[in-house]
Amino acid sequence: MDIAEIVGNRIRMYRQKQRLSQEKLAEYSELHHTYIGQLERGEKTPSIDTLYKIARGLKIPLGKLLEDIDTLKDAPTDYALQSYQLLEQQTPDNQKRLYQILQDILKMDL
Repeated sequence: MDIAEIVGNRIRMYRQKQRLSQEKLAEYSELHHTYIGQLERGEKTPSIDTLYKIARGLKIPLGKLLEDIDTLKDAPTDYALQSYQLLEQQTPDNQKRLYQILQDILKMDL
């Protein structure tokens, strides 16, 4: 996973935790909503100014979007961590459903 993907995942995670749409975050950050989507998908690499605007829009310290980047970027693929990050981005109801699905899969004798 490259830096743009890691940062994009974090933006999405914090946005969803606050139950904000991309449009609302864009409004709070004074950016365009399609740009927020591109950032979240890791298609664009944000400038420091853009990260500051997004952090301000999310009402979080800028460092939250960047912490431990070097560790994650250079680490071998950690599927448990990636799975956790995917789950963390979901709503509580979806997290519960996905957890139940995972439990059912693990119970199968594959």
